[in-house]
Amino acid sequence: MDANNDKSLNIPAIAFIFLIMVVMAITDNLKGAFIPTYKRIFSVNDINVGYMITAASIGYIIFTYIGGFLCEKIGQKKVVILGTIAMLSGLTILSQANSFTMVIMGTVVNSIGVSLISIGANTIAPVLFISYQAILMNLTHFCYGLGSAAGQRFVGIMIGRGMDWRKIFVLVAAAVLVVLIAFLFVKVPSVHEENKNSKINTREIFSNKLIYLYTIALGFYIGAEWCTGNWFMNYTNKVFNFDQSSGSYYAALFFTTFAIGRFIGGFIVEKTGYLRSVMVSLIAALVVYFFGISMGIGGVMFISLSGIFFAIVFPTVILTVNKVFKENTAYITGTIITLASILSTVINLLMGYLNKFIGVKNAFYAVPVCLAVALVFVFIIHNNTKEYLYDATYDNIKKTKFDINIV
Repeated sequence: MDANNDKSLNIPAIAFIFLIMVVMAITDNLKGAFIPTYKRIFSVNDINVGYMITAASIGYIIFTYIGGFLCEKIGQKKVVILGTIAMLSGLTILSQANSFTMVIMGTVVNSIGVSLISIGANTIAPVLFISYQAILMNLTHFCYGLGSAAGQRFVGIMIGRGMDWRKIFVLVAAAVLVVLIAFLFVKVPSVHEENKNSKINTREIFSNKLIYLYTIALGFYIGAEWCTGNWFMNYTNKVFNFDQSSGSYYAALFFTTFAIGRFIGGFIVEKTGYLRSVMVSLIAALVVYFFGISMGIGGVMFISLSGIFFAIVFPTVILTVNKVFKENTAYITGTIITLASILSTVINLLMGYLNKFIGVKNAFYAVPVCLAVALVFVFIIHNNTKEYLYDATYDNIKKTKFDINIV
């Protein structure tokens, strides 16, 4: 069956991928929203929180790699289902947590689920329709931004109204369960069938310089995005004394503008070019974020508004991976995201130490620094793939010498 032409099959699949991305984003960003709560209830500091985020990131990293392999062998739908079950399990643990150790356990299991859903969604979306892939990918990730904003704000409002934090996890778990049951009945194209018996030549893949250029570009970008999601409320609380409700407003606003950027960004990308659009967005995000920090309390709004410029980077770069590598695409995508996630995990762990040793405000300048590094490497990728991006095969890419030229 041609998955690209069977719209009766693809439209429900796309709708549920969108819905699952919303739910995944809500759960993924709960750890950042609850940092002030965890610090207050369990008497932990920024370094302890950094360890929690690192542990969650390690789980995410390992299962992103495993997920890329599983997508090739058992299909994206089964991987997404496994991820949703893991996410539900993590939320259940968090709803019963009576120690910070249990919080870490639940957060790690939740992140494992997020990683499996993410790799499944990111590798199935480009094959659902041949045309307008940039629009589809950005709309998929628009749903992530929408869920992130909703999750951050929901937590702030509920805690502000006196709801026990564990009950919030129960409510989110109930929503995840409903989505899981519904998704079981949705048909998803079995695009893995042609790949499940194919050999994955890891030596050739890991000898390709382009893999590492993508890793550094995405790693520093994801580091900037994760630092904002995980530490922004802590930044507003420690530097400006915002309470959790006020902090959640600005965090939610970041993800709202982030979602808006993804909603409209795909249409812009289709008109102006993939990596060219990414470079312009990174420049804008870097400038706005830097001035937002520099302006003090008056700049918090600018940090929130910078989300619109973050929006297209990840989905558009991942889409170029799908276009450049025609064989073992899911495995290569999973490998790049895994390596990039390792790098971003180190950045987030470093953020915990920077908060302690140079101050929370100064530490937050790490975000525009990460954006600057990502910009440089996206520029290098652009120079090395512009001849192949729209008509590339894995064979001609792997045989091409990629010189790292920045001029």
